[in-house]
Amino acid sequence: MTTKRNFFFALAASLTLGLAPFSPEPHLFGKVRWLLGGGEGMQFLDYWDLVMHGAPWVLLLYFAYQLFFSKAYKAEMEKIRKALKDPNAKIIDVREPSEFKSGHFEGAINFPLSSLSQDIDKLKKMDGPIFLYCRSGMRSGQAKGILTSNNIADVHNIGTMSNLKKLMNQ
Repeated sequence: MTTKRNFFFALAASLTLGLAPFSPEPHLFGKVRWLLGGGEGMQFLDYWDLVMHGAPWVLLLYFAYQLFFSKAYKAEMEKIRKALKDPNAKIIDVREPSEFKSGHFEGAINFPLSSLSQDIDKLKKMDGPIFLYCRSGMRSGQAKGILTSNNIADVHNIGTMSNLKKLMNQ
């Protein structure tokens, strides 16, 4: 039992070591030795040492995400919020009619994904931005691909109805 537990802790703690930017190469050999040995002989401080060697990379990845992705995401969401306020904006529910009847966003129009290609001409005639949603975001993503491949511009995949509600209330 102790060997299995030690192996689990050795594996969990050593995963961060592979990311460690400032660790010398011998640490990699120690990691392999501990894993192959099932973590035998490792003490609490050994696990802590492995985790702490990986901590700088974890922090580096976190700050890189904040710097590059978080700002871009926030800017994109702000752009979508502004476009949603456009009086010509169309909110399209791409779920099936039975799903639409069971509940939908107020003012949404139902164009099911299963028959979307038949409605391309109707959608091309619409003015303003088009916002797509469904239950999980998968169908709305597929619908966006269909619309953009048919030269319909200003199409946004909102994902789910709850995402749409969040965007509308902010």
